[in-house]
Amino acid sequence: MSFSFKALLLTMCLALLPLAFGYWVNATARHAPTDARVAGRCTRYCEQHGCPHATAANSPAFFRLKPLYVATIKFLAMGGMGLYAAANIAFYVLLIPALLLWLTYGALRNMSTIRRLKQQPRS
Repeated sequence: MSFSFKALLLTMCLALLPLAFGYWVNATARHAPTDARVAGRCTRYCEQHGCPHATAANSPAFFRLKPLYVATIKFLAMGGMGLYAAANIAFYVLLIPALLLWLTYGALRNMSTIRRLKQQPRS
């Protein structure tokens, strides 16, 4: 088995790990996903309308990252709300994961190349 194949195989296993975790979280959740507003917990309503549960005391990161979140939504909606879903999928489901996979594969391939070069006798 070549080093680049091992790096590719490890990269693919790492890429499938978040999908498996997401499936597990959704399969074992106490509450089914809903778009309705629920007073005691966050739902998809919070994602779509801003979280009414978030306060500066219990979610300081939410308030620090809110300008970035709003800017991202505006950027993705530049083509109109009809293209928002397609832009969202292209950016978050295709572009960002592909970039991370490429970087991970490159790092693993370089690691194996460095390891192989260290084992070669010096001339």
